[in-house]
Formats: sequence, C-alpha cells, structure tokens
Amino acid sequence: MYLLGIGEDAVTAATDVPAYSVGTLGAISDNTNGTRVFLYVHAAEIITAAGYLCQVDSAGEAQMVDSTSSAPGTGVGLRVGAAMAAVANNEWFWIQVYGKGSLRTLADAAVGTALNSTATPGAVDDAGSGFEIINGLSLGTATGGAEATNADAYFNYPCISSITNA
Repeated sequence: MYLLGIGEDAVTAATDVPAYSVGTLGAISDNTNGTRVFLYVHAAEIITAAGYLCQVDSAGEAQMVDSTSSAPGTGVGLRVGAAMAAVANNEWFWIQVYGKGSLRTLADAAVGTALNSTATPGAVDDAGSGFEIINGLSLGTATGGAEATNADAYFNYPCISSITNA
C-alpha cells in the first residue's frame, strides 16, 4: 500500500521525529509525469542534491552510490533510488524508485544503455568498465557534454547488480 499525495522533496531534520516509518512507500500521480513511487529512508551521510542516486540497506540507511559502496560483497541487490532533495547526515527523506524522474549522470550517458555506478558519488554512467550495473534504471534522453542531472530518467524499482560493465 502506498501513501498518496506525499511531499516528495520534504526532508525531516535529524533532531525531529521522522514523519513516516523508514521503508514507507509514497506515490504521486499526475498528467505530466504519470505515477511515481518513493521510498522513505534515513541518511547515513550527506546527500549532495536532488537526482543523486542512493543505495539503501536493509535498515533503511541511505548513502550515495559509488564504485566502493556498490562493489561486490557490499552493494549487490540493494535497493536504489534518486534523492528528491539535498540532505544532511541523519535526516529522513524520500528517494524515487519508480516512474519518470531526474538522475545525476556523468558526461555523454546514452539512451538505451546499461547504467553503472561510478567513482563519483551519486552519479551513474554508461561507460564505466568494471563498475556495477544498476538494474531497473534507464535514460529517455542522452546526457551530453558534461556531468548533469538528467530530467528524463526512468526508474523501475532499481537495484545494484552483481554484473559489471565490460
């Protein structure tokens, strides 16, 4: 069951009582973006900005995905989603796990390619040899020229794969 009509960019301060239980799913549906689903998590570190990709452990602790946190033996199978706001350590916030949204990518990430973790926390790319693929994540429009937040990303309950990009 989903909570409907959440404030997906809301952040609850570390000193406050969390607005929801960690692991709560919320949803928003509109004519522009369709249905989008979000997961309520707790920040295990500072999250740079909206669109930065986070991985979530079984306790609901979120950190930005990078080549260290997603490496075999550490991140395989963990849920992944994009932060909806900049977040300080120990705050509670929503990550997007389903629907059209925004995603931080490195330069020249292409449409229709496997996206993988990178050495840059929170950003993905399609050309990272040896980095873990993120299943359930794709781009509708290529990112060209420079690192950017791509507003044409599609989330389908992504998770970290055990397969690395060749």
